[in-house]
Amino acid sequence: MILAVDGGGTKTLAVVIDEKKLVVKGIGVTGPSNVRSVTAITSRKNILKAIKKAKAMAGVKKIDRSIYGIAGYGDSKYHTEELNSIITSINENAVITNDGEAAVYLITLGNDGIVTAIGTGSVGAYIKEGKINRIGGWSYLTDDIASGYWITRKALEFCEKSYDRLIGDTVLINEFEDYFKLPLRDLVSNLEDHFDKRLMASLAIIVNDAANNGDLIAKEVLRLAYEEIKMMIDGMRKNFDNDVITGSVGGVMQSEIIRNYLMEKFKGIKIFYGYHVAVGNAMKLLNINDFNTRDKLINEFNGKISELSRDERDILFIK
Repeated sequence: MILAVDGGGTKTLAVVIDEKKLVVKGIGVTGPSNVRSVTAITSRKNILKAIKKAKAMAGVKKIDRSIYGIAGYGDSKYHTEELNSIITSINENAVITNDGEAAVYLITLGNDGIVTAIGTGSVGAYIKEGKINRIGGWSYLTDDIASGYWITRKALEFCEKSYDRLIGDTVLINEFEDYFKLPLRDLVSNLEDHFDKRLMASLAIIVNDAANNGDLIAKEVLRLAYEEIKMMIDGMRKNFDNDVITGSVGGVMQSEIIRNYLMEKFKGIKIFYGYHVAVGNAMKLLNINDFNTRDKLINEFNGKISELSRDERDILFIK
């Protein structure tokens, strides 16, 4: 049995796969493990909890090999050393990568290709002649374009403009006020005083729902998010002389509006959700580069979602 763990700023997911039969046996979901979002203690706790849940669903106790793709790994010397310490305390023989590398492998299976990972934050990467090159992912302060956090921030910016009668009306003001039980000015002040990137990212679902219900301002926010993703893909395409595999992965891909924009512009683009990334890491560990096997494992993974608790599914589907 092999274990693959994907940890980010919103959730941590573990998957157990029978490497002989290539069958998904169990999955487990818990809260965040990115040490840029939570403490090292919380990160380790959530990783262990996700592993325990996945092993319980799989009905196994022994894991032969494991790979961990955790957001924040490789971002800086400090965070890399911190995550090395956390993972080796769990399994000193584990393979450790950044979650972005797992996303790249999920889409490209090691071939030349382009990937955008758009979830709580955002990052882009392209693989050329076996080398992974990263773009974006600088910080929430200056970057994280099109991410769940970015979508909420942009929506709040437009709410302020609407409140000041600089642009048209939007239901987003009422939606945010209802959520926080505070007037717009007070809730914005509260968000600034008690900044929580994960909370901000989770609120993107409010924007997406408003857009689905026809709110023009919410629709514009999602269009702008798409334009940012398009810019990332177009920019990375300049590194290739021919068409290559292109894909996007992450919680923001749960937005049908953004998916439709991308599929219309980039024919044949591969789109996966954030919780699929662990499968990419498992395939990397197994050194499998067969697309049919990937799609089979993804379908089996999806079939396991119904076995999760309601609380686990709520974590899984945070936008």
